[in-house]
Amino acid sequence: MHISEESKEAGRRVRTAISGAPTTRSSSNAAAFDLVPGLEDYVLGSVFGDLWGREQLDVKTRCGLTLAMLAVLGNDPQVRTYVGYALNVGWTPEEIAEIFVHSIPYGGLPPAVNALRIATEVFKERGVS
Repeated sequence: MHISEESKEAGRRVRTAISGAPTTRSSSNAAAFDLVPGLEDYVLGSVFGDLWGREQLDVKTRCGLTLAMLAVLGNDPQVRTYVGYALNVGWTPEEIAEIFVHSIPYGGLPPAVNALRIATEVFKERGVS
């Protein structure tokens, strides 16, 4: 997988914006990145640089969309990470909860309830309500 330096740099800017720190990996993806050579660069450049860096949607909107999709798919470790990211880019706890409530008819009650539980834990850890 070859990813351009320009894409990786754009990805670093997006990841810094959502994570609040200059980082290239999240704890929910670290093991996969360690196991598969090139995967971290692919995610950084292609996903965060080329996709998240598109101008049609801002980073805050993309973060909310990602939260909804992760919740519906039941990707709980990534839900935890992205709840934190959503707080970092300006989503309120009430808005984050509503994203999960809105997902109920599309993805089911169990994934939404799990996401709400995770969000509650993150809010508590962060001292927000």
